[in-house]
Amino acid sequence: MATKLFLIEGLPGSGKTTTAELLARLLKEEQVDTRLHIEGDVNHPEDYESVAYLTSDEWTIFQEEFALLDARLFAESYEDHTLMFYRKWQSEKEVPKAAMEFLQARDIYELPFELHQSLILKKWETLVNRALKENTTYVFECCFLQNPLTIGLIKYDLSEATLQTYITRLAEIIAPLQPVLIYVNQSDIERSFRKALQERPREWAEGFISYYTEQAYGMNRSLSGVEGTIDILQARQAVEHQLLETFPFRVEVFENEDFSAEVRQAWLEQLITSAMHSTFLGES
Repeated sequence: MATKLFLIEGLPGSGKTTTAELLARLLKEEQVDTRLHIEGDVNHPEDYESVAYLTSDEWTIFQEEFALLDARLFAESYEDHTLMFYRKWQSEKEVPKAAMEFLQARDIYELPFELHQSLILKKWETLVNRALKENTTYVFECCFLQNPLTIGLIKYDLSEATLQTYITRLAEIIAPLQPVLIYVNQSDIERSFRKALQERPREWAEGFISYYTEQAYGMNRSLSGVEGTIDILQARQAVEHQLLETFPFRVEVFENEDFSAEVRQAWLEQLITSAMHSTFLGES
């Protein structure tokens, strides 16, 4: 298979995770060496999930203040900074609350946009260089559109031109992998989001709504609560739909209005067949 990367995108509650997991299973059934990485994966080869960025001075302060030798096992040091994989650390060791708070405040998704962007671009470049030498197909959920828009649109309320420039650069970087982007679409955003609120833990709902409405985009427009979150999701989807028209690689939109498992599987099976023969769904 020429395609080395499948990207699964869409709004929360649209069915991304289910689609990504099923796609990976179907690819494996076709004897394709497949690696699946869903949202929140601390071992993601492209994303930085629960990773802190510390300057040289901050790393020195951290070591002096907490004197935790095992922390170094979960750190990568560079010339002018250190990356601390704090959730990996927490999963294996008991981490003091103060140390976690120190690191969470310096999470890569809390950095100024330009620095965050540079780290993400380098991460993608590293992945592409490695993947081109492998006989592996990756399936990534939400890291190509959702993550950049979360920080660029939601957190910092940047202009569409800035967002376009950033994501266009990402698209150029991954193009050699001949990616296929699957956009799991829900036209009734309110219905799908309220469905997600009912199905997911209360902590997730409260955290999601709080984040979306208390960042720059929501604050600048005085948006709050569930209704405000839905307004932001609608704005995000509008940006995503515009971006889908600009990519130099294959984009397929899966309409998931009915959440039908049978329809999803049939659609993905057809997609895999067409990808193996380098055709689009309408041509296969």
